[in-house]
Amino acid sequence: MKRNAIILEKHLSVGQVGNVAAILMGQLAQLDTKLFSKEPVIDKDQVQHAGIQYSTVILKAGSGQIANLAKLLVENAAINAVVFTATGQSLNNQFEIYAQSIKQSRLEETGPVGIAISGEDSEVRQLTKKFSLLK
Repeated sequence: MKRNAIILEKHLSVGQVGNVAAILMGQLAQLDTKLFSKEPVIDKDQVQHAGIQYSTVILKAGSGQIANLAKLLVENAAINAVVFTATGQSLNNQFEIYAQSIKQSRLEETGPVGIAISGEDSEVRQLTKKFSLLK
């Protein structure tokens, strides 16, 4: 069984938490198309529900911890991982500038504010056991 974890910078505001988590989960779903059901999940009132297939936990950490985890996972093919940064937060609707800035920077320079990971449940749990639940 798989598991997803979204680890967010512990000083984000409530609005930033929602925004960064949504961005990360969207990108994670692109990396692993099995995270969500291909078939719609529709109730008796014909309302469609989210088709998430694996548990997702939201955790908190410091920016340095997020950067360290991201670097650790660069060569781990068993785990899908994607980060989002303060650079991305600052460039609203400016994707070309964002992409160019990221390509010219080291990770710490971009200010990591979140990372999403997906993989086998036991491995994701092992990688995230030092982080606290976001409350």
